[in-house]
Amino acid sequence: MEFEHPFYFLRHGETQWNKDRRTQGQLDSQLNAKGIGQAGQAAKILRSEPIERIVSSPLSRAAQTAQAVASHHHLEVVFDDELMECNLGDHQGEPHRPWLTEYWKGNYLPPNGETYQAFCHRVWQAMHRCAMLGPNTLIVAHGGLWLAAQEFISMQPLIKPMPNALPVKVNPQGQNWNCTVLYDY
Repeated sequence: MEFEHPFYFLRHGETQWNKDRRTQGQLDSQLNAKGIGQAGQAAKILRSEPIERIVSSPLSRAAQTAQAVASHHHLEVVFDDELMECNLGDHQGEPHRPWLTEYWKGNYLPPNGETYQAFCHRVWQAMHRCAMLGPNTLIVAHGGLWLAAQEFISMQPLIKPMPNALPVKVNPQGQNWNCTVLYDY
């Protein structure tokens, strides 16, 4: 499955749980003060980009970040449940532990959670569907989606892990994504 149009990707701003290194998964944590500032900075950077639509995870941290960008583009945010972060089951809300590294390798199934393979398949389909809406779609979601995409394509430069609120323009070319990190100078 190839992506035909250039698109943008933006991970949500920082939450207190990011800062505290707590496992968020699909729990609905809010942006902290730094994250609100990051979302505002990302919106400022993306203001000059030709974004035509915004599709976001419905989780508050992504939705708040998407709304910050939408206000500059006078666009409505469309929410897609399939863009939610991985379901880490009973571990959601816990401090990060070694099992998380094993999860990202596909070697661990969290109790009452989603397998890494199922997560990758779900979000790959969702990202493809969003990007196929047309060129210049902004996908606002989670760092896990960025990692999952790397199971299907190679990207240059490799951005791993995806920092909070770092706007990236993606130009897909077959199984390769050429990524441009957008900065405000």
